[in-house]
Amino acid sequence: MSVLLDPLRALGAALTPAVIEGTYAALTRHRTRFDPATTRADVDLAYGPHRRNRLDLYRPLGRALPDTVVLYVHGGGFAAGDKGGPGAPFFANIGAWAVAQGLIGAAMSYRLVPEARWPSGAEDIAAAVEFLAGGAGHLLTDTPRLVLVGQSAGAIHIADYLAGRGGAVHRAVRGAVLMSGIYDFTRHDRLPFEEGYFGADPAGFAAQSTLDALTDCDRPLMFTVSELDPPAFQRQAALVVEAGLARRGVWPRMHWLAGHNHLSPALFLGADGDRVGPEIAAFVRNCAEAGQVP
Repeated sequence: MSVLLDPLRALGAALTPAVIEGTYAALTRHRTRFDPATTRADVDLAYGPHRRNRLDLYRPLGRALPDTVVLYVHGGGFAAGDKGGPGAPFFANIGAWAVAQGLIGAAMSYRLVPEARWPSGAEDIAAAVEFLAGGAGHLLTDTPRLVLVGQSAGAIHIADYLAGRGGAVHRAVRGAVLMSGIYDFTRHDRLPFEEGYFGADPAGFAAQSTLDALTDCDRPLMFTVSELDPPAFQRQAALVVEAGLARRGVWPRMHWLAGHNHLSPALFLGADGDRVGPEIAAFVRNCAEAGQVP
């Protein structure tokens, strides 16, 4: 565990504005930095009609163009968050990390509450995937392979996409990494900020859950939960393991991230001392090398 994460322990596990601000303050100076000498950034590419249907694409300079794209979907409680850009500390760090791993990085924004309602996140991911799979306006190879990575609300949106709530999952999608998400709303105390996106009617909780669909997913999945995640996310990780064992007889790819809190894994990706990045990179390569999805 990196000593750079030590300040996170003092912040605690509650997901409060103070913890969010403290986490960004602690990790901003340690982030993986975007380097225009090695990486080209194409920013604010429109993948849909809404003003937030935009993504940034990070590609290597001076070497062959990779054919595997990591698409990052940010968190933010359905009402906040952004893809950032080369001039922002996050999430250009994920683009820089991807390029350093011999991959292409992409980070997307999506519609937010109050304009957005479930399942708009899955619909926006579907549109971004279609744009990238089609070559992103000739910026990519003709047949890119995509691996989705999302944190918190981003993980929930990816789970909805994999459950078919944005239409059929594109064959270019080879796998996904879901970091600290909620997957079973029938066993979760709905939080006030979640009601703005999902609504408050318990009658809809089962239909909005994705645990069964994820357990039966035909794409490889990797899950993470952080040591300092709030209890609700810890419980959801346990449900993922329980479902994997009960329905498939195997332990899912569930990684427990020592020293991390709810926000930090994505912010720390690629930084000195990062132990999550190598695990994700290895997973992405395995997904890309697997056979074509039917």
